[in-house]
Amino acid sequence: MAENTMTYAESAQILEAVKVLEALEASGDISSAEQGALDGFRSKRKTAEQAKIETVSTYRGAQAGASLNLADEISGAYGAATELFKSGDVSGAKAKYAEYRDLVRQKDEAAKMLAPEQFAKGQGAGMMATSVVPAGASANAMRGLGIAGRALLGAGTGGAMTALPEFAEGEGGFGNRMANVSPISTGIGAATGGLAPIAGAAAGSLVRGAQNLKRGVGGFSAPASQRVARSLNRAEASGEDIQEYLDNLGPEGMIADIPGSPQKVAQGLASMQGEGSDILQRNIRERSGGAGGRIEETMSRRIDEPEAAFQKRIELANERSSVLGPMYDAAVASDRTFQVDALRSGISFIGKDAASNVKKRLNTALKDLGAEGDVSAERLHNARSALSEAMYKAKIKGEGGVVRNLKPIIEDVDARLDDIPGYLDARTGYANNKQIERAIEEGRQAFTGGATTAMSPKMLSEALSKMSEAQKDAYKKGAREYISALMGTSSNDAAAAWREFGKNWNAEKLRVIVGEEDATEITRRLLAEKEFSKTRSAVMEGTQTSQRTEAREALADVREPDTANMPSPVTRLRRGIEAPINRAINEVLYGPRRSSMNRQIGEILSLQGDQRDAAVNALMTEARRLDDPTRAQAIIEALTTTGALVAAPAIAE
Repeated sequence: MAENTMTYAESAQILEAVKVLEALEASGDISSAEQGALDGFRSKRKTAEQAKIETVSTYRGAQAGASLNLADEISGAYGAATELFKSGDVSGAKAKYAEYRDLVRQKDEAAKMLAPEQFAKGQGAGMMATSVVPAGASANAMRGLGIAGRALLGAGTGGAMTALPEFAEGEGGFGNRMANVSPISTGIGAATGGLAPIAGAAAGSLVRGAQNLKRGVGGFSAPASQRVARSLNRAEASGEDIQEYLDNLGPEGMIADIPGSPQKVAQGLASMQGEGSDILQRNIRERSGGAGGRIEETMSRRIDEPEAAFQKRIELANERSSVLGPMYDAAVASDRTFQVDALRSGISFIGKDAASNVKKRLNTALKDLGAEGDVSAERLHNARSALSEAMYKAKIKGEGGVVRNLKPIIEDVDARLDDIPGYLDARTGYANNKQIERAIEEGRQAFTGGATTAMSPKMLSEALSKMSEAQKDAYKKGAREYISALMGTSSNDAAAAWREFGKNWNAEKLRVIVGEEDATEITRRLLAEKEFSKTRSAVMEGTQTSQRTEAREALADVREPDTANMPSPVTRLRRGIEAPINRAINEVLYGPRRSSMNRQIGEILSLQGDQRDAAVNALMTEARRLDDPTRAQAIIEALTTTGALVAAPAIAE
């Protein structure tokens, strides 16, 4: 593999340029010059990603090493102290401690996963920078280093611990004190300290081998299983009831959905190239594509089919034309006539103060009645239909006075026409038919309206209490039709549904319309889809920009490495040191072992349904078991290492 000579700054600039230019490319708003620049930067993207990963991992390792692996606790203490000073709230300070501590842990975990060797090298450098530490702390600091690194650190610690008493016993200046230090005893101490980690590792390996035997879960390897198990353990420790959370999401929920450490692992995996990332992203993408269908299925099961309102309208129209129409026709064919002078006067009086759409229908009734004389049953029937429409419009407009004045007039007309044989049956059937049709339309309006027009849940409940069962059913059909139309006309059907029923009033009105049980199930479905959408955004979607000005600014800061100039001696030395480390990291990142583990992690994070639940149960059990073996191994290594380090001065004597 070629030597990686790219600096962190160069890699960051190139990656930012690729992000910005790809956004322009996706939007179709990219010039030929920008396209050429993008192609050039893409050829360097892998190298840039590698350089960035290595540098970040080195720095995080150095931070961990310099703090003796206490950076997480130090960060937590800072967060707690800040919160306590600001608010005086002890519980809040405890929460901030956990938040700050876990953030450092998550970042360190990601750095270890992406570049373990680089992290360990940085950790070793940080530990050496702390100079001499007590034996116990030194043993703790060795965690994460390879055996060679631990042996080197152990040798340094053992030599220092042996030389320190002799140095302290000397008198005078530095030279005099150093003259009191015996090279032989220091060498013996160093040898003892260097051998200690090797002995500790050998003992710890026996324990580790016995403990990790057959530790894989659900057919997955032990490394992949344990990686996810640890993330679940941290999520549970932070207060997340994992199984309850997944149960609420339903069978489509994934381990990748779990907030905190599991989702962070998913984010880290998705950012890497390889089969594991592809598996995870593909499963999340496919699940997202089925959101609308799952919501519709729940709505259909709990309320009605989306076409139910349309089919009911056809049914009602057919009843009016084939049954009720002929009944009316037969009744109004009667040769009876009616004196309607008082009726004309009453309608004219009401129409003076009526709204325009109400007045329009009152005028239609007057036209049907004619200007003077008696009228036939048919003409009176037609006038009655217009009066009924006027009353309905007046109710919608909230014209209570018009409604009150029209009611006795319509009752008078009904009393006259009902004397005609067959008319009452036709009128009753037609009234029921139209009430059901109107209930459908009212159901479509149940969730609409603003601050001045929306119906409150209490008003809706009162309205439904006055309806027949047939009308209530029609109202539900209308509400269902509105939901389907809302989702069908939105770019994101799941988001549209959630926005509608995330409103307090609409959530309550849904319970009024369909009942508590069905409303709870619908709400659970919508909440699950909301969580799935959040997972997709968190794991797969980064901040995008299509602004050309931003593209130009980013490009202006990107410079190709100046290969025409000879690098400085310091730079050449640094590159010479880093080159073999970079090669080792590339083997780890892209080698077959890492690739296989990442693929399995992607599969575990994507599990759904019964497979997911079985895996979670096994992983949680494994996570709890992991603590004890880890401690046992560490104790054995620490006792061996610390014992040797402590004994180093005595041995040297």
